[in-house]
Amino acid sequence: MDNSKKSNATKWITLVIVAFAGGLITKLPYLRETYMEPLQAATGATKTQLGLIMSAYGIVNFISYFPGGVLADKISSKKLIIISCIGTALAGFWYWTMPGFTALVIIHAIFAVTTVFTFWAAMVKSINNLGPAEEQGRLFGMLEGGRGLIGTLSAFGSVFVFSLAANDIGGMKNAIFYFSALLVLAGVLAAIFMKDESPISAGKKQNPLNAKDFIEVAKMPRVWLCGLLGVCNYSALIFHGYITAYLSEGFDISNAVVANLSVIRTYFMMMVGSFVAGIISDKIGSRIRFIQYAFVGMAVFASLYVLIPTGPSAIPLIVANFVCYGLCIYSIKALYFSTIDEVLVPKRLAGTASGVISLVTYAPEIFLYALSGWMVDRFANTATPLAGYQHCWIAMVVLSVVGFLTGVVLRRMNAKAVAAAQAAANV
Repeated sequence: MDNSKKSNATKWITLVIVAFAGGLITKLPYLRETYMEPLQAATGATKTQLGLIMSAYGIVNFISYFPGGVLADKISSKKLIIISCIGTALAGFWYWTMPGFTALVIIHAIFAVTTVFTFWAAMVKSINNLGPAEEQGRLFGMLEGGRGLIGTLSAFGSVFVFSLAANDIGGMKNAIFYFSALLVLAGVLAAIFMKDESPISAGKKQNPLNAKDFIEVAKMPRVWLCGLLGVCNYSALIFHGYITAYLSEGFDISNAVVANLSVIRTYFMMMVGSFVAGIISDKIGSRIRFIQYAFVGMAVFASLYVLIPTGPSAIPLIVANFVCYGLCIYSIKALYFSTIDEVLVPKRLAGTASGVISLVTYAPEIFLYALSGWMVDRFANTATPLAGYQHCWIAMVVLSVVGFLTGVVLRRMNAKAVAAAQAAANV
């Protein structure tokens, strides 16, 4: 095998392994989303306590995004991914023993360290390093689509092992052990097959974690605008989480059909939207331009949510709109970090840039779940019980418009930066 073929094979093997690990890494901390009642039975925790556990996870996540990005620029992605997978698995095996509430809080804080601080930016950095700027859309689209596929298959597998137990407690222990074992496998595969590349240092000796990298990236307004693109999309995604309840209440769709639509929204659209976004964005030569177009689609279909009348007669129309909106929103989600090369961030700072983008993008998790829930609940027992959902759709329209305008500003700023870089190169 010649060097080019070997390099190409290494690239795709790395992509598959990182997608495999990325599709599994957050399954353990988010078990409550699939197994709320069984998890309560197994741990003895109340819903309030489970909420506090997730708050601990979310808080440590938030403070981990930026330092995790700097870490990814200092330590090889392979080492960090192995540490993350094995560390999450070990915490999972502790989880499997079903300890008390305090221990569960500690376990979820550990999960935050191993899924965000040591993993998230390392995942982004490893994919960013696989190709030049013109391939970033395809690479990140395949990563996100692959994560969705692995997430789907592993979720079905967890349901199967859960069903093998005699009761909910046994089922939860089976599911936790199952995900922990898969993470050990992911760590082993990374250790065997991933290439251990040294961080790019631009000819300088690598320093320990310091503020210099952050300052260099923080002086790039285009990176912050990339984060604003992410905020607009991710915030809309949180609001869109209420669509299944809206379909049930406003269109009298059965719970079984709504559940199937929820699976389609969470997994199928993520896979299809990601793959399509990656291919098209590279073909048009700009990930940012594609994101702009997708925000236009989001604005149109979010507006249709407001305009489509409720009732069974409108089910085909609302479901078609549901699919179209979902494809737009997940296509943008796949490209959050594909913009790093396009806005001229040096490869050696890709991890730090991903940390800044993540910090900005996921900040709404701190408050928006509670705010959107309040928006829906405040009208629940009034003469217009669906009004809260309508406010969510209007918020999605506004976010889409802001996202589009951010894209306009970012592309103009980027064009000036590219022209300046070309002029400097020709001097």
